[in-house]
Amino acid sequence: MRRKINTSSLATIASIILALIVSVSQLTFAATSQSGKSGLLLAPSADTLGQGSFAIGYSRLGLTDCVYISAGVIPNLEVGLGSRGFSDGATIYPMLKFRLMGEAVDLPAVAVGLEGQALYVAASKRLMASGPRAHLGFGTGRFNGIFVGVDHILNPVTISSGSGFQAPLTTVMGEYVGGAFNIGARFDFPKGLSFSIGLLDTSRLSAGVSFTTKF
Repeated sequence: MRRKINTSSLATIASIILALIVSVSQLTFAATSQSGKSGLLLAPSADTLGQGSFAIGYSRLGLTDCVYISAGVIPNLEVGLGSRGFSDGATIYPMLKFRLMGEAVDLPAVAVGLEGQALYVAASKRLMASGPRAHLGFGTGRFNGIFVGVDHILNPVTISSGSGFQAPLTTVMGEYVGGAFNIGARFDFPKGLSFSIGLLDTSRLSAGVSFTTKF
């Protein structure tokens, strides 16, 4: 049975996220999506994990559990393995992404990738010198044609309190992928810990946690 969000709660969450998207931005960095590849919530970006980076994570996508590992093995190449579900009902899927070109002043970053049996191409570009970053792509299978997304980092630096606590880098995200509109936020803490939360198809709760390190 799906967990539903009432109309007033959904409107409030969407309004808060859209209102926050007018804040300041920061430099681009790669972060894992809730399915394991670098990207937004479920949509891929044209970014890849840096060489020598290793990520492991767990997500709860509605009623589905997802675990994954991914790594940047050489510059511009990211590989990984994920599983939707556990035990005998698990679906194992490979992940592969290669960045064809990095982002420039007048040109987007472009990457091609694979998630399970689905192929995709993605382009990512910052819309202005200080502003949100847009993502556009096309994919087969679960991506179901054209996908679009936007993300925006609210605080360009972590803020440390006198007690030693550091406020995380906070990124708000919105995307249309696989025929569904998803919104959410990601919180990147020091030393590689990341937490994300979202609404899939604006009705199903999702949450994920990941840890990224160097090898």
